[in-house]
Amino acid sequence: MLGNTLLIVNPTARSGQASLAASKAIPFIENYLRQESPHGTLTVYHTLSQNDALHFTKANAQRFHSIIALGGDGLVHEVVNGLMCLDKSLRPQLGVIPCGNGDDFARSLRISRKPHESKQQLLSSKPIPLDIPCVNTIWYDETLSFGLDAAIALQTMDLRKKTKRTGTALYLQCGFDQLKNHRTLYNVRITLDNNEPFEASLYLLAIQNGLYYGGGFKICPEASLNDGLLDICYVTPELGFFAASRLFLKAKDGKHTADPHITFARASKITLDFEDNLPAQVDGEVIEGSHFEIQVAPKALKVLMPLQ
Repeated sequence: MLGNTLLIVNPTARSGQASLAASKAIPFIENYLRQESPHGTLTVYHTLSQNDALHFTKANAQRFHSIIALGGDGLVHEVVNGLMCLDKSLRPQLGVIPCGNGDDFARSLRISRKPHESKQQLLSSKPIPLDIPCVNTIWYDETLSFGLDAAIALQTMDLRKKTKRTGTALYLQCGFDQLKNHRTLYNVRITLDNNEPFEASLYLLAIQNGLYYGGGFKICPEASLNDGLLDICYVTPELGFFAASRLFLKAKDGKHTADPHITFARASKITLDFEDNLPAQVDGEVIEGSHFEIQVAPKALKVLMPLQ
């Protein structure tokens, strides 16, 4: 049951296609509420600027039983941060109709990226309590990364804005550019839970709640959204351009796990101290600094997931 529902739409998502998707989703949800929840209401809010969804969710979410985010990973990230400002007992359940360029959180939820299919899935979904991690003071739902992979993600976002291109091909283009020209090593001190800290020199480090980043790359193919743990993947030297490129392509389908340059780990609490500031992103948004404290809040948010 959706109950009183707030639909938050990013009208610019996927080059404006979200507006068309919303125009079809609104009567569909209204009809569902009339049939299944006669006393339920639908309120629609179109975002106007960056962080608008965060502030609107924080101020209004507790009046609703369900919040549905129609847009990309950036919109979901803002809505999640707004919801996590509320006491757990006041947080409504979250639904997602993906309409972005990457939609990595939706992929981890097994939600179709075709709006006409995802809205059908939404109505037959079950609310599942999922983990929500926090880095410094920022909550995230899917991905946090540092170094080379963050540089790829940030370059991809920049090119999307400039060229209006989308899709995996753009991510691959930026990936090969970074692999060829910017294979920088970063020195970091890592502490996992209450274990002794250790030093590492690495090209990249990802700390995943879900399986995906970069528009479908299975960087941590064993990650689970509700196991109370974060999955960590980092890549160590030495890798030349061709070896790095092969590894990059293998990661698309999660076939990189046996490579000797890859290390995986799991923890519920992570502290990172880099020697210097470096490229970093959280759910596709820039995050700055050299000291990062990451901790997971287990089963902190109910999210609608398809039964199949």
